[in-house]
Amino acid sequence: MLTPTRRTLLATGSAALVGGALAACSSGDGGETGTAENPTTILYGWWGSPEKDEAIFAAIDAFNAANPDIVVEGESTPWAGYWDKLATMSAGGDAPDVIHMSERYILEYGERGALLDLRSVDGLDLGNLEETVVALGESGDDTLYAVPAGLNAFVLGANLDAFEQAGVEVPDDATWTWEDYYAASAALAETGIDGSGYGYGIESFRPWLHQHGETMYTEDGTAAGFTEATLSSYLEHLLTLRENGGQTADQVSEGAGLPLEASPFANGELGMTWLYSNQLGEQASVAGARMQLMRIPSQTGSAAEAGMYYKGSEFYSVSAESDEAQQAAAVRFVDFMVNGADAIEQVGMIMGVPPHTDLVEETLTDLPEVEQHVLDFVTELEEDLTVESPGPSPIGSGNIQGIFDRECLELLYDRITVEEATSNIITEINSELG
Repeated sequence: MLTPTRRTLLATGSAALVGGALAACSSGDGGETGTAENPTTILYGWWGSPEKDEAIFAAIDAFNAANPDIVVEGESTPWAGYWDKLATMSAGGDAPDVIHMSERYILEYGERGALLDLRSVDGLDLGNLEETVVALGESGDDTLYAVPAGLNAFVLGANLDAFEQAGVEVPDDATWTWEDYYAASAALAETGIDGSGYGYGIESFRPWLHQHGETMYTEDGTAAGFTEATLSSYLEHLLTLRENGGQTADQVSEGAGLPLEASPFANGELGMTWLYSNQLGEQASVAGARMQLMRIPSQTGSAAEAGMYYKGSEFYSVSAESDEAQQAAAVRFVDFMVNGADAIEQVGMIMGVPPHTDLVEETLTDLPEVEQHVLDFVTELEEDLTVESPGPSPIGSGNIQGIFDRECLELLYDRITVEEATSNIITEINSELG
């Protein structure tokens, strides 16, 4: 499929926004869009993959066919270059009219005036979404900078074929503990495959924090919200997994740059991995293997005490830099993506479980087996969620995953101690946020 675009890839710049508040929207035509003879053209930019791009372009085609007064053009960029590109475009006053957003950067862009308050516009119906879902894109003062494109959870994936070939029983994820997790990983490793990946970083650390009664950030978002003791216990957990079938440091380092089709989990070389729930379908498709999602282990054996939570997998935002006609067109397109049966039919589960649950039930009635499993898993997970879903990450948090990546890898290589890694991570997080 051809990739329509009205802008070429710009040279990459800083991953953070440059300067202070970005320009407010310029004067337009009073919020009206164009006509069939002279349509309003807008750009939608997102981070993509071949499967995701195909689905989104199909949704764009459906919207354009039904809305002759608007032309939506699409531009996909790999995740690795997306944020530098978006920062450069925004700094130059040329951001996409519809911006694909991650919760890591919602406040980074929103609080600097780059994103429209979606509660202040006409044409976007939020009544079909649970208020707790809408709140995933809100700032602390109830400004709505982004609307979830889908819901997911950060959990474990199990390659059932790898378990079967190894002769290892798949644990009961509703009752398993960390000790059960280590035992399953070790049993897999005894048969010649790696037991589990680590999943270190913000998403797997948060449930560990919740299990210890702590949070990732302070309430004002200016510092780490957890103690040295709890972070150290998490890092010790990584070393325990390493001794019980976890990947080697070399495997972790080499795997970081591998495409999906070359990943150890997709190739049956890894029994369990940490992933976002919406990623399982693509993994299973590439692997040609039976796979399933698993709840996070707990300290007690109760899934309700595992500290899991729903997360907005991806979000739609509207640029505050666009003129009024473009903003009106962008809002209508976002409404279509959230509330349109045609959009949900085309996009399906590729960005997580669509937040309009009634339409999901009506529209996604013939999903592939693995996608139906993901939908059922995420839906049924609700009864085990006992902590509130975190809102958008604080300003300055965009690099924190990278801090974890670096320090945890150094720890796995035994180049630093748990104490040194703990000190480094907390110091650097506080520096980023302070």
